[in-house]
Amino acid sequence: MKTFKEMENEDGYMTLKIKNRFESRKKSKDFALYLQCYCLMLVLGCIGILIFMMAVIGLNFWNREMDFLQKANITSLAGNNYVCPSDWLLNQGKCYRFSTFSKTWNESQRDCLELQAHLPVIQNSKELKFIQKSLKSGQPSWLGLCITSPEKQWVWINEHLFVEQEMF
Repeated sequence: MKTFKEMENEDGYMTLKIKNRFESRKKSKDFALYLQCYCLMLVLGCIGILIFMMAVIGLNFWNREMDFLQKANITSLAGNNYVCPSDWLLNQGKCYRFSTFSKTWNESQRDCLELQAHLPVIQNSKELKFIQKSLKSGQPSWLGLCITSPEKQWVWINEHLFVEQEMF
């Protein structure tokens, strides 16, 4: 049998390169580490996007609240502070919103209830004059006054009887 030295000088010899098991395992560990880093970056990216979206939404609501506070009608009567939303009018500690849509009495009252309000219950001549002045000419409007069925009597929606007064 010939030695390696003897074979090296001859034409047509072959060297076999045997893979080192350690190198093979190292490459597979590197790939697994790369895959883990990729997944971690993907998860962190998604979390970042969610945080960004929540911040944008939160700022939007915060700006709306600030708009309300800045544009609110605020007045003080008899030591009490009264606040109304920006598209409402404030008079004598009450907030009024005049709609331009033509609706039935029931529809109007339902709309008021959705806004946590009610149709106006007029308590004095100043209030009546304010409402008359605030309405556009020819614009019909509803009051919080209705007729009870059996007695055929006018009643305010706060359940006080309507007593005819000079102002009406």
